[in-house]
This record gives sequence, C-alpha cells and structure tokens, in this order.
Amino acid sequence: MTISPDQERVFSSGILRLVGYGLLVMAIIDVLFLLIPLQLMDPLWEFQTMGAIVERIPVTLLGIVLVYYGEKSDRAPIETLVLKILSWLSLMVAIFLLLMIPLNITNSFRIYHQQNATVNAQSVSQKEVIEQFKEQLEAANSKAEIGAILQQQAKQEVSIPDSVNTQKLKTDLLADLKNNQDNITSQTQTFRAEKRSWLFKKCFKWNLGALIASILFFLIWKSTDWARLNLNLNED
Repeated sequence: MTISPDQERVFSSGILRLVGYGLLVMAIIDVLFLLIPLQLMDPLWEFQTMGAIVERIPVTLLGIVLVYYGEKSDRAPIETLVLKILSWLSLMVAIFLLLMIPLNITNSFRIYHQQNATVNAQSVSQKEVIEQFKEQLEAANSKAEIGAILQQQAKQEVSIPDSVNTQKLKTDLLADLKNNQDNITSQTQTFRAEKRSWLFKKCFKWNLGALIASILFFLIWKSTDWARLNLNLNED
C-alpha cells in the first residue's frame, strides 16, 4: 500500500500536535501542583514559585508551537475553539509574565530584609550571652569563682588545676570570648553577602527569563490571529 505525500503530512502533523497537547497538559498539571497550597503574601514562596514557573516555560512554549504546527490544515472541528482559547491565553500569559518582573524584584528585597532581621536578632542574642559571660569573668577574683562561672556555662563540673595562673586564665578566656564575638560578626556579614548574591542571581535569571518568555508568548498571540477568527480550520 502506497502512502501519498498528503497522507504522510497529515500523519506527521497529527503526531506533532498530539505531543504538543500532551506537553501543555503536563505543564498545566505541573503549575497547579506548584500553586498548591497557595501562600500568597509570603515573599519567599512567591519568589521561588514564580522562578519555578519561569523554568518550566520552555516546555509550554514547545507544546504551543507543536499544537499550532501546520496552522489551519487538517484540523478536527473542536480545535476551532481550542486554538482560539490558546491564542488568547498566550496574550494573558505574556502580560502575567511581564507583571511578574516588578513583583519578583520587590519580593527579593523583602526576603533580604526579613532574613537580615532574623540573622541580626540571632547575632545580637549570641553577643549578649557572651557579653554577660565576660562581665562575670571580669568580676571573678579567684579560681573557684571562675570555675563556678565555667560550670554554669558548660552545665557540667569544671576542674581547674592549681598550677594554672588565675590572671592568665581570665585573660585567655576573655580573649576567646572576644574571638567568638568577632566570629559571629564575620559569619553574619558572610551570610548577608551570600544571601545578597543568591537573590541577585536568581532575580536577574528569572526576570530575564520572564521577559524573554513574555515576548515569545506575545509573538505567538500576534502570529495566531487566524486562530482567533471564526474561520473553517479545514479550508485550504
């Protein structure tokens, strides 16, 4: 049995469109699972969810391109409505992605300030504990007093050898506490720098992706005006 070129073309376009519809359905299901449960007003959830949506855009674009492959030729009657809806949805997605950019920027600042506030509070709390420890050590005048302070902090019995010089012990302990305070300050600054860098990279990557995808969806909407018109899709 010989297959004509027209039949071969119909078979090929039918398979491509079927794959396109399948990719679109998978993309919709994926996005729905990303949105459940909704955590609106949570900047971290909004930021990460929008980023995840942008990273799934290529599959959606590929699905739409495959669905529109061949334009009006060899279409089932129901596709008249489906293609019209997809065309208008492309415009809506383009607008949504464009509006997502300033929201992403705002959320990145909110996340940075919130996490900054948290790490600052932890840093201040740790430094206050160290400062109280320092004051107690500075007021201590004997090994017994120092041992009691160390025991209170360690919550276990502490034994100080008689050969240890009391003043040297105090000096060494105070120096260690000063180093601990400096380490806390250094770790806080490192955290801020790392978080700022991470947020900038993600924000730039996802916003650039959203902008490119928005332009592509708009071009798809513009080039599928034939699908929005009430034309017979099977006409040549």
